[in-house]
Amino acid sequence: MKNAATFVVILGLSLPMLAKDKPTLTIEVVDSNTWQRDVAIHHAGTASQTNCNTSGNTNGTVTDTSVYATTNSTTNCTTTPGQAAYTSHVYVAQDTTHAIMPDGTHVVLWCQKGFRKCSSLAPGTYQAEADGDNALRVYVFSLVTHRPQGKIKYRVVGTW
Repeated sequence: MKNAATFVVILGLSLPMLAKDKPTLTIEVVDSNTWQRDVAIHHAGTASQTNCNTSGNTNGTVTDTSVYATTNSTTNCTTTPGQAAYTSHVYVAQDTTHAIMPDGTHVVLWCQKGFRKCSSLAPGTYQAEADGDNALRVYVFSLVTHRPQGKIKYRVVGTW
C-alpha cells in the first residue's frame, strides 16, 4: 500500500511538469473600437382561442317506433384574441481591435462583450498566447496594481 501512495504523490507532482505552456508572442495594438451590435429576435404570433361551455338537459321518450326528445341547453363561448408576430431588439457590446502580429500581419481582433470579459485595449504592446481555434488570449494588466489582471480571448476575424 505504501508503494501505491508513493506512486500517487509522484504522479501528482509530475503532472504540472507535463502540461505544455502555450507560446507567447508580442502584438502591437494600434486602436480599439467599442460598438453595439443589434440582434433582432423574431417572435412568432399566436392564434386566437375559443372555449365553449354547454349546460342544460335533454328529456326524451323512446318507443318501439320513434324517439321523442326535448332539449333545454345553453352554450357560452369565450374567444381570447391571438398575439401578432413581432420583432424585439437586443444590443450587444462588441470590441474590435486592430493589431500587428510579430510577422508584420495586420489583423482585426474581435471580442463580444455580452458573452465574455472584454476590454478596450489602449494602443501599445501586449503579450498574448496563440489559441488553437484562430484566437489570441491577450494579457491585460490592472491599471491600479500593474499586475496581470487576466487573459482576454479575442478572435482573429480578418486583416486590414
